[in-house]
This record gives sequence, C-alpha cells and structure tokens, in this order.
Amino acid sequence: MGAPTSKGQQELLLHAIEGINKTLELKEVLKKCMEATKIIMKSEASSLMLLDEVTGDLNISIPTGPVKDEIRGMTVPKSKGIGGWVISYNQAFISNDVVESDIFWKDLSTGFTTRNIICVPLQDSEGQAFGVLQAINRKNNKPFLNEDVPVFEAFAIHVSLAIQRSKKYDKLEQKVQERNMQLSEIHHRLKNNLAIISGLIEFDLEAISDSMSKEILSATSSRIRSVADAHSLLYDKKDQSKMDLSTYLGYIAHNVENIFSSPQKKITLSTRFEPVQLDSSRSMLCGLIINELLINAYKHAFVKKDRGDIIISLKQTNKDKVVLIITDDGVGFKGKAPKKEKREVNGQYIINALVKKLDGDITYTQNPKIGSTCLISFPV
Repeated sequence: MGAPTSKGQQELLLHAIEGINKTLELKEVLKKCMEATKIIMKSEASSLMLLDEVTGDLNISIPTGPVKDEIRGMTVPKSKGIGGWVISYNQAFISNDVVESDIFWKDLSTGFTTRNIICVPLQDSEGQAFGVLQAINRKNNKPFLNEDVPVFEAFAIHVSLAIQRSKKYDKLEQKVQERNMQLSEIHHRLKNNLAIISGLIEFDLEAISDSMSKEILSATSSRIRSVADAHSLLYDKKDQSKMDLSTYLGYIAHNVENIFSSPQKKITLSTRFEPVQLDSSRSMLCGLIINELLINAYKHAFVKKDRGDIIISLKQTNKDKVVLIITDDGVGFKGKAPKKEKREVNGQYIINALVKKLDGDITYTQNPKIGSTCLISFPV
C-alpha cells in the first residue's frame, strides 16, 4: 500500500496546514513545512528549494533526512535535475525509478541514494513558480502514487502562501527596524541641538544683569533641557513609544535644581517615585509640568526663608490612573490658590494648559504652617 489517501491523509494535511498558518517567522515556517512533508508523504527525506532571483539557481533551504546537514545550502542549476524541470515547466513530477529518468541529475550526497521522488512547484499569487517542494524515498520501499500528487499540490499551495506571508512579515520587520534606527538618530540629533541651545542661553545669562530677564532665560533653558532629556532617554530604547516616567522626571528635577539652586538658600529636593511606564508624548507633558512647578517653587515658595524642602511623588494608583504630588514647606500661595481660568501667560497658565492636554485634574491646597501641595491626576 502507498500513503493513506482518504480520511487519514486528510487529517495529516489539515494538521500540517494549521501548523504552518500559525507561524510568521520564515525560518520556522520552512522547518514546519519540511517536517510536515515527510509526515504527509511518509518519506525518508524532503527538501525545499527556492529560486535565487539573482543567480537563477535553486537554493536548498531546509532539507530533512539522513544527509540534511551535508546538503543544506547547496545550489542546483535551474537547468539541471528534477527540481529544475519542475520549476521550469511549473508542473508536478513523480517517479518511482529515478535512475531510469532522463530528468534526474544526481544525488547531492554519496551517503544517500534516491529511489523515488515526488516534486511539486511552489507558486506565487500570479501562478509563477518560485521554488519546489519534494519528498524523497517513500518509507518501507513503497511507491509514490498518482493520487498523491493532488494532495501534495494542495499542501504546496498552503506552503507557498505561508512563505509569501512570512517574507512580507520579514520585510515589515525590517522596515520597522529601519524606522526605529531613523527615529533614534532623530532623537539623538534633537537632544544634541537642544542641549547646544540651552548651553548658549546659560552662557548668555552671565552677561545679563537684569534679574527678571535672568529668571525668564533660566526658565526657558530649563524647559529646553526637559525636552532634550526626553529625547536622550528615547535614543537608546528599542520601544520608543514608551518611557520610564520616574527616570525622566528624575532628570528634570536634577536639572532644575542645578539651575535654580542658590548658595543663599538651602533648598532640599527629594523624589519618591514608583516605576511608571507612559507613552513618550504624555511623558514629555509630565516633564514640562514638573519643570514649571519646580521653577515656581524655587522662585516663590521660599521668599522669606533661607531653607526649605520640596518633595515630588509619583505613583500609579491602579491600572489607568497616574498621580503626581508636589509639596513644599514654603510660604504658600498669596490669598486663594491659583485659578485654572487665569489667562495671563505665566507659569501657572502653562501648567494648567499642559494638564488639560493630559485630560487630567489639578488641585492646590495650602497651609500656612506646612506650605503648599499640588496634586495632579490623569488617566494612563
């Protein structure tokens, strides 16, 4: 008897098709295809040969059987052998006595003798052959049967689709990698350019005597550095859509402290950050908010004090809520807390506008004895 041709073979075929359809990575697809070929055709060996578009030769991609390691990577001229005939004429070939066939070229290894073979073309969406699939030497010296051909051709259709799908997937993966490399380079250049601008502003500060102008330029430099820090963090990340918010806010806090600390006042800045992963655009908004709040605290919270504390807290209360808390033990707000609707363009107006972009809420509380607290919450 030959291979099972009814229910048994159909079940093998369906199981093999299901396996290759679940795989995207090309190498794994090819491996599964060749193992499935041996099972369906009950053969001692199998091979898949793909047409090299440059040389026109057939490359043996994933062979199976006793000499697979020896013949893997070998090439067969398109004009030679059964594989060459099948891809040239774009039709199946079956022989149970290959030695007597004029088409047979030679065995690629002295350690294996081909007795019989069934070979079918792999076709693209336009019906053009781009490779061949072959099963070699049916087990137990049994012959391949003519009814095996349509079964093998049906399997080859699914193999062809899986290979083409995997090639498209690999191309998309390559494009994504290239895009990420380009984005990394953009982040790197932006970081450097922004750092240069900030450095030039800080250099000019030494030549300015007006205190108000100095404050404005210092705040501007700090804002630029907060954006530069974001690009710096994104530069080395594989997933540039997400950012470690706690690390980013730590950089910003350090920068503001360096710019606005004064030897006349001993201001201690502390951070209590829990790990929070947030998309890069919203992380930058958080960074700018913290930047503005810290600038305001350094400039206004300790007017009548020579020392003080600022504490920044970050936590994720549940899966969809992030909370930022900034407290200081300074003099507090004058009168009522700042109103959201205040339209003059100052630090407070900027903070409210940024919180709105986060779809968040902001509240202020003050106590003459312990200072001020700003609480910001927004959805992840």
